[in-house]
Amino acid sequence: MKMRFIPTSVHGAVDHVVGPALVLAPTLLRLGRTSPEGLTARAVGSVEAFYSNITDYELSVKNVVPMKVHLALDAAGGAALALVPQLTGARKRGKKHWVPHLAIGALEIGMAAFTKTEPPRPAEHRANTIRKLAKTALKAKVVKEVAKALA
Repeated sequence: MKMRFIPTSVHGAVDHVVGPALVLAPTLLRLGRTSPEGLTARAVGSVEAFYSNITDYELSVKNVVPMKVHLALDAAGGAALALVPQLTGARKRGKKHWVPHLAIGALEIGMAAFTKTEPPRPAEHRANTIRKLAKTALKAKVVKEVAKALA
């Protein structure tokens, strides 16, 4: 079984929801404006929303960032989300200060681990198929001509 089974289009859709959600979550959860867990969520969400729009996959505006780099950034952001509340003692202030971070961090790391590293290239694939067919047809024509010449 292949380890990477999540299509890049699904990953892109999740990114375009999670990024803005991370920016809004501290306000919705009524976390302090200067709390480390609130700042981390806003920072990770903002950066993710930015690089998701310039990643080389189906739902981006411009294809600049390679998918492998995007996945590494996702894993790093997920780790930061999961670890900052633990390292700063935010978990002592209640579950709303660390459980959402841990859940979204785990989601980010999991998506990075299981998403395909290349988006599908339908036009490129069709062009390669046509080239192969043309090569095969050319070989068949040459074989026929050689067979005719020998007969």
